[in-house]
This record gives sequence, structure tokens and C-alpha cells, in this order.
Amino acid sequence: MKKCLKSVQSRLRAVGAAAYHRFLSRREIKSTIVAACLAFFAPFASAVSVSDLGPATDVICLISAYISGPWLYGIGIVLIIVGAVAIASSESTIGKLISSVFVGLGLAACAIPIVKNHLNIQYTCA
Repeated sequence: MKKCLKSVQSRLRAVGAAAYHRFLSRREIKSTIVAACLAFFAPFASAVSVSDLGPATDVICLISAYISGPWLYGIGIVLIIVGAVAIASSESTIGKLISSVFVGLGLAACAIPIVKNHLNIQYTCA
């Protein structure tokens, strides 16, 4: 029995040493501290509600009321594709900036149908 216990203790020491070298060695200490900080602050990120956006939600809900869900989703996909192609083919910074706006508008247009249909959140635009 003592031999089995010593075997378990030696395995635990080996696992502890491996974990120390993997996560707390001189090379890995920065990434471990960053990961620990991110893990600590992650619960605070979920404390945001849609109503915190204020007037922006009214504009988004107004657009969503005029254009039905599938059409709005399709328009968003088209805007994302057109913006991505424009970013890829643009040589100037201003062109890439304007194309990024198209991609952002596409993501905003797709957001409401995704939230309503796939995430089953019904209080987005009441």
C-alpha cells in the first residue's frame, strides 16, 4: 500500500512540476497573468444590456420595423460581401475605411435577425 501511495505522490509531483514549467516558467508568466486577468474580468462583460446603447437601439429597431427579418438579413449579407471585396481590392486607406463602414452596416443589419431567430431573444425591439 505504501508503494502505491509513493507512486501516486511521485506522479502528482511530476504533474505539478510540469504544470509549473508550462504555466509559471519565465517564458510563460506574462501570458498566464494576462489569461488570469481576462478570466477575472470576463463575468463583468456580460453585465451589459441592449438598453445601454440608448438612442442607437431606437434607430436599429426603426429600420427593423420597416424591413422584415429575412430581407434585412439578406441585405446585411450582401453589404458584408460587397464591403469585404471592396476592402480586398482597395489600394487607398480612405477606400478601406469606407468599405469597413459597409461591413459594419452589414453586421448591424444581420444582428437583429440573428438575435431574434437564433438566440431566441424576443425583447430586442418590443
